[in-house]
Amino acid sequence: MSKPRRFTTALEGLSTRILGPRYPVMEEKIKSLSVTTGPRLGKSESQQPKGIAGFYQWYESDGAVFAAINSLAEFATGGGYVNTMPGKTPSELPETEPKPLQLVNELGEYLNLDSALPNITRNMLIAGYCGVEVSLKQFPSKCKIKVIHPQTITKIELGGEKYHGIDYIMQKVGEKEVKIDGKNLAWYVNYEMANDKRGYSIIKAIEKLLATKMNTLDIIDKLLGRRLAPLIIWKTMRDETSIKEAISQRDADEDIYLGHLTPEEMESLAQIVDTEGDVKYWEYIEYIDRLIYKSLFAGDLDYWRQATQASATVLLELVDRNIMGIQRQIKRSTEQGLYQPLMELNGIEEVPRIVWNQEDAKFRGIQLERIIQTCVNTGFIQMPQIYELLKRSGLDLHMPESVVVPAKGGEPVDEV
Repeated sequence: MSKPRRFTTALEGLSTRILGPRYPVMEEKIKSLSVTTGPRLGKSESQQPKGIAGFYQWYESDGAVFAAINSLAEFATGGGYVNTMPGKTPSELPETEPKPLQLVNELGEYLNLDSALPNITRNMLIAGYCGVEVSLKQFPSKCKIKVIHPQTITKIELGGEKYHGIDYIMQKVGEKEVKIDGKNLAWYVNYEMANDKRGYSIIKAIEKLLATKMNTLDIIDKLLGRRLAPLIIWKTMRDETSIKEAISQRDADEDIYLGHLTPEEMESLAQIVDTEGDVKYWEYIEYIDRLIYKSLFAGDLDYWRQATQASATVLLELVDRNIMGIQRQIKRSTEQGLYQPLMELNGIEEVPRIVWNQEDAKFRGIQLERIIQTCVNTGFIQMPQIYELLKRSGLDLHMPESVVVPAKGGEPVDEV
């Protein structure tokens, strides 16, 4: 038996002895809050959406999950984006904006994509997939989109010629079911495996951890409550009716008065039941939270605060890799589901591309080597000054002996 399970078993046993019958065991809680997988893909070429209500309950009720998903969505899409042409960086675009860029830039403005993409990303991470109903026209001002809540999708029928391979989906709206054709869909999938268009929720892998944490917290709450108001064993050599009535019928904060007691009763009339409050439960909860954060590949600020600079850098790189994967999926699905159909409606073959992080994207195409070479060739700056600027920027390179350093008076001298 693993350490976490032994700890939970011991804690449950302690709770049962002190508090009476305990809450439902971990497996029962998983059954009540978790999901059940629908039938696998069969000959009918249809997929039944997985029950995902439990995933949204965890997102709403657990602070670690809520913070992790929101931070991943904001890190991936909250920094904004710029559009560019294939094979071009934003800095290499001509001054006159090409027609394809005009169209997608207007589309993003009219559809408020900068706020819609984080919404789509959150649902994709929670449910494993997110569909967007699109109505595209030749002019961006006439286009509309609607993010479909994954919980309302009742059926996914495979087929069709669209990039996502979906013929249509069925959505439950109120008491009715509505059919949405695949040609009117943009489809976002997290961790797509083979031809499964439902993807995988990042919460699925940590459900047992979340259930263990919730079950443990329930027990701890009861233990703390019992510690603040402990059980008392009352002792008497006479009929216990009078003591019982005095205790049960008294008002709040009313003292209890007993008379005609024997010396033995007066010496030890009441005995308080100790709840053994030295259990290391908070360390256990912190341990579970760490496992949750690790499984979600999200940034744990408290953990980074205690890490060394080297380990924090490695952790940041791991989170960045995960965010880049999320960005890649959102980028491709947006380009294929929104940009490409808009270009086809306008008779344009080239499809613009998304570059993430609006502020950084403007400088990604700038080549440092070209800038340095131009400055040296024009005499604007000398090579020693370049090495000094690089050093001040944190890049301490060894300067070759052939490079001379200007003296304070202006005449160059050989480097010592």
